[in-house]
Amino acid sequence: MTARRAALAVSTYVFPLVATPLLAWAWWRIGHRDWRPVLLVLGVPAIFGYATGIVAARVVKRWRMAGRWQIGGIHPHHGFIYASKMAFVLLLATRDPLAVRGWVDLLSIAILVGAATAFGGWWHDMHAIREGKIVFDGLDARAAEEALATFAPASYFTVGATYAAVTIAGWQIIAAQPGSFGWVFAASLAALFIVPSIVHFAFDARRAAVPAAVVGRRARRQ
Repeated sequence: MTARRAALAVSTYVFPLVATPLLAWAWWRIGHRDWRPVLLVLGVPAIFGYATGIVAARVVKRWRMAGRWQIGGIHPHHGFIYASKMAFVLLLATRDPLAVRGWVDLLSIAILVGAATAFGGWWHDMHAIREGKIVFDGLDARAAEEALATFAPASYFTVGATYAAVTIAGWQIIAAQPGSFGWVFAASLAALFIVPSIVHFAFDARRAAVPAAVVGRRARRQ
């Protein structure tokens, strides 16, 4: 096994399996043994991960996972890949969401989490494409990498930044008003779907133009 394959295996399988229960326990302790903020921190990105994976692989058929450990084009634990990594980055950025005061603190953490998500997500997907673990329908590996580069940095950054902002704000609302958990969870999930989708669609035309550009270059070379 090459170093790249080993790193991908750790990132895709080992880390979510090991980190998810540990992160649930850590956030439970931070939340003073209240499971509602834990469900916010881990549940929102888990649902987001499953939903976006299903839409991409089964509905619009843009990309899919390849290999044995996938069902319908996504991993069985697809949502927890998102949840474990995003919750881990948030934990590194802020050990206590209630300690975040003011827009400057919130914006700083959102930018930090967004940048880490963008770099980590792009790095993972780029190497997964090279190893044949992610397949873009209708594109070879080289064209898939170029397509990824058109939307991944901005789109993944927005996912991480939005997640950090809505989770911290939601955590504070739940702490002050425990009965608000239901609508806070729903609003946080909606924001995580809507805001990154706007950014992704803004770059979608550019992404779609990449294959044509690649074909044009290859035709000129011939």
